Amino acid sequence: MTPGQSDAAAQSDAAVQSDAAAQSDAAVQSDAAGQSHSERRSHSEGRTDAAGQSEPAGRAAAPAGGLRRWGQWTLRSRLVLVVVALTAVALVVANVAGLVLIRSYLRNRIDNQLRAMTRPVAASRSDFAPRPDFAPRPDFAPRPDFVVRNRRLRLGPDQVLYVYRPDTTLDLSRSSAAEPARPAAESGPQAAARATRPRPYTVEAADGSTDWRMIAVAEPQTGAVVVVGLSLSEMDQTTDRLLLIDAAVTALVLGLLAAGAAFVVRLGLRPLTDMQRRAADISAGNLSGRVADTDPHTEPGRLGLALNAMLARIEVEVDARTASEQRLRQFVADASHELRTPLTSIRGFAELYRRGGAPPGPLLDETMSRIEGEAGRMGVLVEDLLMLARLDERRPPVRRPVDLLEIAADTIRDAHARVPDRPVRLAGLRDDTDTFEPATVLGDEHGLRQVATNLVANALQHTPPRTRVTVRVGRLPAGPPRAARVRSGPAPAADGAALAVLEVTDDGPGVSPAHAPRIFERLYRADSSRTRGKGGGSGLGLSIVAAIVHGHGGWVELDAARGGGATFRVLLPTAGDPE
Repeated sequence: MTPGQSDAAAQSDAAVQSDAAAQSDAAVQSDAAGQSHSERRSHSEGRTDAAGQSEPAGRAAAPAGGLRRWGQWTLRSRLVLVVVALTAVALVVANVAGLVLIRSYLRNRIDNQLRAMTRPVAASRSDFAPRPDFAPRPDFAPRPDFVVRNRRLRLGPDQVLYVYRPDTTLDLSRSSAAEPARPAAESGPQAAARATRPRPYTVEAADGSTDWRMIAVAEPQTGAVVVVGLSLSEMDQTTDRLLLIDAAVTALVLGLLAAGAAFVVRLGLRPLTDMQRRAADISAGNLSGRVADTDPHTEPGRLGLALNAMLARIEVEVDARTASEQRLRQFVADASHELRTPLTSIRGFAELYRRGGAPPGPLLDETMSRIEGEAGRMGVLVEDLLMLARLDERRPPVRRPVDLLEIAADTIRDAHARVPDRPVRLAGLRDDTDTFEPATVLGDEHGLRQVATNLVANALQHTPPRTRVTVRVGRLPAGPPRAARVRSGPAPAADGAALAVLEVTDDGPGVSPAHAPRIFERLYRADSSRTRGKGGGSGLGLSIVAAIVHGHGGWVELDAARGGGATFRVLLPTAGDPE
């Protein structure tokens, strides 16, 4: 067997053994992995069996200490994390750009240094000449240098020089010695090829420890090639140190930024925390609290303004609802009392008749008359309640032109017929003239007549005898509503039209300030004893007046009369300018 065959056989045996060993190792690892997988599967099945149920893969519950989803993070955490992440990206990009720029700058500087070193070689008109005093000794390693135009070039420890003769062989006497930390010398043809286009290029050291920047140039006269190189170790050390500095500064800046961002975000979100506490107080029933920080120049401040406005609206609505419920309870109690009084009288007289206390004759006639009177009063009360219910439905009335002056005159005639001894007169709005200014409105004549009748009846009923009652009719020019003591409801915005006025003024004691704010409430009477000895009303007359007037787009005012007494003023939009 020849040596070549023996080497081939040996290599074949080694390859077979290597393949067998690799297959054996793979089989052992596969068996181990299979056993481990079987053990894990068995352990998993054991857990499943112990639990009594199985879950599909990929749906295992997250660990108790795991991170929450992004949507479940607090706003403060998300803001801080986003700020830190964006800053980290910006710093990393800036640092990478800086490292790339400084590395490019240093490499260009090395390239310029290489070109400066080889420029005398490229411009030389003579061949390289060794030093005249050069005499090599066995124990002396020559330091690479060369003479160009009587200029001796010496190389430093981080520089390398390779000189190739015109026949592309390496001139060892004038070339750098081969060392592991230096790049290996290239072949002559490869160096000659690089010299045709003298550009710097990068090669690796023989041991791969660092990179070297090389350039090859040719001597124009002789054709010799000189390859000069500089080590990039200093550049690598500079960039590595700069990278460490950048990493430390980035970590420090990110830490300080995270702390500052957390403080600023906490400070900015403090109003939201106050709003949260305020909302908790509101849910506990305290509606009087307000947000203190309401600077309109900041988002939390504007939110605080909106929240305060909402709280004020809620407080008003809750107070109005509470007052409405209170009025409803009072209305039910008053209505029950008003209905119970005539019913008690009727039942009493009926029991008196049943027991024989009212024999036929004048006594029985009086009893029946009393029963009839109480039934009539109860009927009037029920009719008034039904009228208020119909008015609350806000059905649009049949509107047609109605002259308030005519209605006032008819109401005064009716009052004279009922109480001839009471002075009731008609007058204009101005006392300095005897003329009447007609006031025409669009509305329901029957309803407006009831308004005038109720107001005159109220004045006659709640004033002493011989008290003068004056009914005034006229027009007021358009303008903002005048200040009044009590108003039955909000005054509609003036649209430029004049207002028709119907006033009923008396010279009596007037309305007490304690009762004036509730004068238009249903079933409210200033007489708390609810006696009927003087023919007191049920407390629905002024409520009906206010409801009818509101249905016509107007309102009712209570004001103190000149010289004492009370003035009830009805204001309605006019139908148009008089002809």
